[in-house]
Amino acid sequence: MRLRLFEFDMSSSVLVSATPDRVWDVVTRANRWSDWADVCSEVWNAPTGPDEWKPGHRFGFRLNFGMRTVPFNVQVRVVESGDRTVRPSFRFVEWDSTKFTITAVRTISIDSESGDRGCLVTDSKHFSSPVLPIAPFYPRWLITRMTESWLQDLKTEAESTR
Repeated sequence: MRLRLFEFDMSSSVLVSATPDRVWDVVTRANRWSDWADVCSEVWNAPTGPDEWKPGHRFGFRLNFGMRTVPFNVQVRVVESGDRTVRPSFRFVEWDSTKFTITAVRTISIDSESGDRGCLVTDSKHFSSPVLPIAPFYPRWLITRMTESWLQDLKTEAESTR
């Protein structure tokens, strides 16, 4: 395996015992993330529901990043809310953010292809920089821990208020 100093990809998933519509509703009410996600302490200018997610929309949030909170300003790139005729079981949203010349692209997808067991939620991230090594600013172990915490909190929220 080649060590890549200037980019890396990661992905984590969780099976949620809720409908894709319910999970999509929780994900797309970004204004409420700080109410249920331990890693998120504040959100601003965020979409308040599925209809407000549009490419180009900018919003921000403050994450509990290790021992400090760090603000991130993001821009929505792509939204796929599930074409009812093509693939109604699949939805995703993607946004990006750049800090210290490091660009992070985050994609959250919801797929109910797992049958009647619920839906699979996947949180994927791609980090890249033309000049800085990624690890000192975004340690993989910490990003993994934060991602898995966010997914577990999403699972709890989506399953508790069906």
